[in-house]
Amino acid sequence: MNIFLCKRRYIYLLTLFFSVTSFSIGINDSKYIELGGSLDPSVMKNVSTVLEQNASDEKFNSVGLVVANGYCSGTWLGSDNTHSYILTAAHCLAGAQGTEFTGQYVSFKKQDGTVLAAGISTNYFRNFTGCSNDIAVAKIPKLADPTDDEGEIIKQPLLDNKLNKNSLLQPTILTGFGYFGTRTLGQLDYNAKRKGDGHIRYYDHHCLVNRAIENTDSWAFASSGDSGSAIWQQRNEHQVAVGVTSWWYGWYHGYSGHVPIARHIDWLKSVVPVVKTIDDISPEIPVEETQWLLTEELPIETTPLEQDVRGSVYYISGQNIVDGPSRYIWRYPRGVTRFATTLVEQNSNVEHKVWLRGQRKTHCGWGKINNSAWCYPSPNLGQLKMEFLQSDNVGLPIGNFQGSFSLIVKSLYDPSYVNEVQVNTNITITTQIESDGVITQDISYIGPRYEETIYGTVFYLSENSNSRNRPVWRRNNRGYTELEVDVTNSETGDVKTVILRGERNLGCGWTIMNNAAYCRYQRPIYGELRLSFVPDDNPNLPIGQYSGSLSVTAKGLHKRSFRKDLNFNVELNIIE
Repeated sequence: MNIFLCKRRYIYLLTLFFSVTSFSIGINDSKYIELGGSLDPSVMKNVSTVLEQNASDEKFNSVGLVVANGYCSGTWLGSDNTHSYILTAAHCLAGAQGTEFTGQYVSFKKQDGTVLAAGISTNYFRNFTGCSNDIAVAKIPKLADPTDDEGEIIKQPLLDNKLNKNSLLQPTILTGFGYFGTRTLGQLDYNAKRKGDGHIRYYDHHCLVNRAIENTDSWAFASSGDSGSAIWQQRNEHQVAVGVTSWWYGWYHGYSGHVPIARHIDWLKSVVPVVKTIDDISPEIPVEETQWLLTEELPIETTPLEQDVRGSVYYISGQNIVDGPSRYIWRYPRGVTRFATTLVEQNSNVEHKVWLRGQRKTHCGWGKINNSAWCYPSPNLGQLKMEFLQSDNVGLPIGNFQGSFSLIVKSLYDPSYVNEVQVNTNITITTQIESDGVITQDISYIGPRYEETIYGTVFYLSENSNSRNRPVWRRNNRGYTELEVDVTNSETGDVKTVILRGERNLGCGWTIMNNAAYCRYQRPIYGELRLSFVPDDNPNLPIGQYSGSLSVTAKGLHKRSFRKDLNFNVELNIIE
């Protein structure tokens, strides 16, 4: 963020210069193309009308055009019998270096040009010096209050009154009047009210810095002239004004700076007697704790729990988790947690162990659910995503599986915080996945030579492995991987755990299946997988017929894009 420190004076000169035009929205090139535009300057495809339509949402009817030193944006905060109170940027009004100024003619207009307030204004300031205090209120003689589509006076907008940096570093809605353009093409259109999606990335010297990034959901930034426009975030299912636009950093860079409103809330209350904040939200009727429903069709994703918690959260096994994490880890977020719960097939009333997948979200991606690590800029996400994949449950019969389970939510930084995510399941299996092979007490499975058709070597991983489930490189032809597989007795229904052997062919012998090496003086053209049941590994398995399933993933070491999910049936007939 040093770029903002060393160029602060230059940036504020920019804001003063561009306040004569009024800000609107600049967008990423990728979003411009998505909306139907073209980066070819000879192709005239102006997509600003799409953003204008988005800005017509009733919840932004409080946003209007301020005409004073030039054109700026502003937000109607409310009115009394004679005056309207308009929130805007300090550099948009006369007298900004002081605390109060009377004598400037100021007007406030709707998008359609209707004048809501006009006349000699009393302007209130915070001794403007830069972004941190580039905030002002204009008390203007009232002509009319803004209304909704039904002609009713709109509700006053809510202002943020809790300066929580973690909560502020979130996706943000920008809306205001002014010029429109893209990072590459620059200005494309003139004044109009537009709306876009941004993201506050930094809190730097009491200034919120929004940055648009290509090919993401954060594609908008305040642009030339948008001074004074409010930026909005979701709080308790309400749109709340959290900042006021102060500066931008040119079309190409995609940065804009905004004053945090909560830092000035006491001052705002002193000059605007009718101001409304988050605390004025009417209490809602308590509802029962959220119950999530997991089906075979779509994953479920919770809300960002870290917004209301100090630090990061992690998830461990709760009720009816028969195989899952029991403590936190701290490492770079990646990977998936496979955990199991017991569900009942509704027609047969038989319990089955069902494997599910879970991940926790951070700013650098999804990782395992019990991973408490967080990524820059802050721990304020922590959503839990869960899904059912039939490929993880090859042996699950056709039927409808129902039940419930929970995951416990804990905070690494706040030991007193404990929460619980309750999940109901309703999973329907209509067809069984075709098996890639069968393993019996007499016949091993031997797979194809994938290395004949891809570049480099392959290796094999399985969540059923008793050893470390990651690739190794060992040029020796000894050993095997122990795989623990649950099998069910077809007569009694008893579940037993058997040991299978997993091996990979180096070309000069068999080795553990996650060994990605190949033999010296040979090319990698082998790599078959062998899966075997050996009676000596299972001396205590009772007589009977057993069935189960095993999932293995084949991956390429050199050709990273190669991946093949393999599913096997285990059919054992133990007679002695």
